[in-house]
Amino acid sequence: MNQRRKPTRRSIRAAAAALLLLLMASLGQADEEKGHICFRVLDTDRDGVVTLQEFEKHYGKNEEKFRNADANQDGKLTHDEYHISLGHGSS
Repeated sequence: MNQRRKPTRRSIRAAAAALLLLLMASLGQADEEKGHICFRVLDTDRDGVVTLQEFEKHYGKNEEKFRNADANQDGKLTHDEYHISLGHGSS
Protein backbone atom coordinates (compact mmCIF):
# COMPACT_ATOMS: atom_id res chain seq x y z
CA MET A 1 0.00 0.00 0.00
CA ASN A 2 1.34 3.42 -0.98
CA GLN A 3 1.31 5.87 1.94
CA ARG A 4 1.25 9.62 1.33
CA ARG A 5 3.75 11.82 3.10
CA LYS A 6 2.56 14.83 5.03
CA PRO A 7 3.20 18.10 3.20
CA THR A 8 5.89 20.26 4.75
CA ARG A 9 5.60 23.99 5.41
CA ARG A 10 8.12 24.54 2.66
CA SER A 11 6.12 22.61 0.08
CA ILE A 12 2.90 24.31 1.13
CA ARG A 13 4.53 27.75 0.87
CA ALA A 14 5.96 26.93 -2.58
CA ALA A 15 2.58 25.65 -3.79
CA ALA A 16 0.82 28.76 -2.46
CA ALA A 17 3.31 31.04 -4.19
CA ALA A 18 2.92 29.16 -7.46
CA LEU A 19 -0.85 29.38 -7.17
CA LEU A 20 -0.64 33.12 -6.51
CA LEU A 21 1.56 33.62 -9.57
CA LEU A 22 -0.84 31.61 -11.69
CA LEU A 23 -3.82 33.56 -10.39
CA MET A 24 -2.14 36.91 -11.00
CA ALA A 25 -1.18 35.90 -14.53
CA SER A 26 -4.70 34.73 -15.29
CA LEU A 27 -6.11 38.03 -14.05
CA GLY A 28 -3.67 39.97 -16.19
CA GLN A 29 -2.01 41.49 -13.16
CA ALA A 30 1.34 39.78 -13.41
CA ASP A 31 4.08 42.18 -14.33
CA GLU A 32 5.06 41.39 -17.89
CA GLU A 33 8.00 43.79 -17.96
CA LYS A 34 10.93 41.96 -16.43
CA GLY A 35 13.29 44.93 -16.29
CA HIS A 36 12.25 47.17 -13.42
CA ILE A 37 15.18 49.18 -12.16
CA CYS A 38 14.90 47.89 -8.59
CA PHE A 39 15.26 44.28 -9.72
CA ARG A 40 18.01 45.10 -12.22
CA VAL A 41 20.01 46.86 -9.53
CA LEU A 42 20.02 43.68 -7.44
CA ASP A 43 20.73 41.38 -10.40
CA THR A 44 24.33 42.50 -10.78
CA ASP A 45 25.41 39.68 -13.12
CA ARG A 46 22.29 40.16 -15.32
CA ASP A 47 21.32 36.50 -15.35
CA GLY A 48 17.65 37.19 -14.59
CA VAL A 49 17.72 35.99 -10.98
CA VAL A 50 18.97 37.40 -7.68
CA THR A 51 21.19 35.21 -5.51
CA LEU A 52 21.57 35.55 -1.76
CA GLN A 53 24.94 37.24 -2.30
CA GLU A 54 23.40 39.83 -4.65
CA PHE A 55 20.46 40.30 -2.28
CA GLU A 56 22.72 40.91 0.71
CA LYS A 57 24.58 43.71 -1.11
CA HIS A 58 21.38 45.77 -0.89
CA TYR A 59 19.53 44.33 2.11
CA GLY A 60 22.49 43.39 4.33
CA LYS A 61 22.67 40.07 6.16
CA ASN A 62 19.01 39.11 6.04
CA GLU A 63 18.84 35.49 4.91
CA GLU A 64 15.40 35.02 6.48
CA LYS A 65 13.92 37.79 4.31
CA PHE A 66 15.53 36.20 1.24
CA ARG A 67 14.22 32.72 2.08
CA ASN A 68 10.71 34.05 2.68
CA ALA A 69 10.76 35.69 -0.76
CA ASP A 70 12.18 32.56 -2.45
CA ALA A 71 8.85 30.81 -3.02
CA ASN A 72 10.23 27.68 -4.68
CA GLN A 73 13.25 27.53 -2.34
CA ASP A 74 15.79 27.18 -5.16
CA GLY A 75 18.21 29.72 -3.71
CA LYS A 76 17.42 32.35 -6.35
CA LEU A 77 14.79 35.05 -6.57
CA THR A 78 13.01 35.48 -9.86
CA HIS A 79 11.57 38.83 -10.83
CA ASP A 80 8.08 37.70 -9.83
CA GLU A 81 9.17 36.22 -6.50
CA TYR A 82 10.98 39.45 -5.65
CA HIS A 83 8.08 41.74 -6.49
CA ILE A 84 5.35 39.56 -4.98
CA SER A 85 7.15 39.29 -1.66
CA LEU A 86 8.97 42.59 -1.47
CA GLY A 87 7.13 44.91 -3.84
CA HIS A 88 8.50 47.38 -6.35
CA GLY A 89 11.36 49.36 -4.92
CA SER A 90 11.14 47.69 -1.52
CA SER A 91 13.96 48.22 0.93
